[in-house]
Amino acid sequence: MINGMIYRILLGSLLILISCGAPAGSPEQMPNILLVLIDTIRADHLSCNGYSRNTTPVLDSLAASGFNCSSAQSQSSWTLPAMTTILTGLDQRSHRAGWREGSFYGIDPSLPYLPRILHDQGYQTAAFFNVIFMNEDFGFHRGFDHFDCMGFVGEASTRNAADTVTDLLSWFDEERSQGDPWFIAVHFFDPHLPYSPPSPWDTLFASPTYDGPYNASWGGRDDVMEVNRGNAVLDPEGLANLIDLYDGELAFTDNEVGVLLSELRKRGAMTETVVIVIGDHGEEFLDHGEVGHGHTMFQELLQVPLIISGYTDHGTAATDVPAAQIDILPTILTLCDIELPPLAAGVDLFAEHSLEDRVIPSSNLVWEPVDLGAVLSGEMKIIGNPSEGIAMEYDLSEDPKEYAPRTPSTDLMEELELYWLTSPVGIPDLVPFVESMERTLRDLGYIR
Repeated sequence: MINGMIYRILLGSLLILISCGAPAGSPEQMPNILLVLIDTIRADHLSCNGYSRNTTPVLDSLAASGFNCSSAQSQSSWTLPAMTTILTGLDQRSHRAGWREGSFYGIDPSLPYLPRILHDQGYQTAAFFNVIFMNEDFGFHRGFDHFDCMGFVGEASTRNAADTVTDLLSWFDEERSQGDPWFIAVHFFDPHLPYSPPSPWDTLFASPTYDGPYNASWGGRDDVMEVNRGNAVLDPEGLANLIDLYDGELAFTDNEVGVLLSELRKRGAMTETVVIVIGDHGEEFLDHGEVGHGHTMFQELLQVPLIISGYTDHGTAATDVPAAQIDILPTILTLCDIELPPLAAGVDLFAEHSLEDRVIPSSNLVWEPVDLGAVLSGEMKIIGNPSEGIAMEYDLSEDPKEYAPRTPSTDLMEELELYWLTSPVGIPDLVPFVESMERTLRDLGYIR
């Protein structure tokens, strides 16, 4: 057991330089796509983005060998709407998946959906997801030849990053059809509360002598709400321990990404593969007085990492472009020489275009009674709800932590109002929460 663990750590720590593959040959040659989705990952906690700790050496190596957008903008501050955006290329007010009026809504099957598009173009498709909000009831299974989703909301995932990699490689070796290009979407849930990294990552940054309540077992929904409602005090020592454990989860996840890439490279599968790493949302550590996510539209929740590396003849994307989750679908489809659906809202990040004046919207909360949206334009940002008369503007160049709201400008207010009036292109079905929970319990054998 110990020797196996040491091997896995060393394997995951190798420098992953996968951009050395040969350039694409003919236009008909489509690259493999590995889409790595990391839950609850703050862009500013990656060491390649200037973080003080060495949390992500594998992602750092990917960033050094490819495209690293250190602050891509999420289209929501929680999983369901953000992941829907990544896979549909639509902003949240367009696809309308998420939470509203006390109910959950999934993905409208009529919308363009990346796995289905790639499947229809001859790709073999596989998904390995680890949260209930990405299961069949919410529509995430469509277009996948192999679909594997596990996990509970509000609880630790039933499958950690190491187990996820093991299951993915098992499918790759035993069930994958040879010859066809493949699209694999793999989701790592580990950085989500509760932060409980396995050994040795549990003490990589956290002190083993901490004996307070904010430990690896803390972080259920009730725990979070007690802090956010002011009924429990998260003291500095407890906050520091949570951040230490969170960083341990990032390091563990990063290591397992390294294991996955190393194993695929040993199988000769990386020379014609593009790797895209994207987060769904960040996490708050009392930045604005609360913890968790899904309750605000501040940048600690909306800034996510975006790294693209690997086999491509499309050149190098500029790392300072204002990128967003809506860009994942058009960038992947362009790399694969597949025509974009007419509804795609994002851009191909490798194309020549000017994005300085780009307006990037975000929206949908899950833990607050009043919904909020946000619009980012350059360094200026507005957060609000026109229907409720709420609006706060921030100059991120002077106030990057968003502590000093200003009177909103007319231009940004109009952009927010225009976004709020976005007509939905999808009308998703209501998903009763109990339905998804019962499906998960049934799959695990707890009920029949």
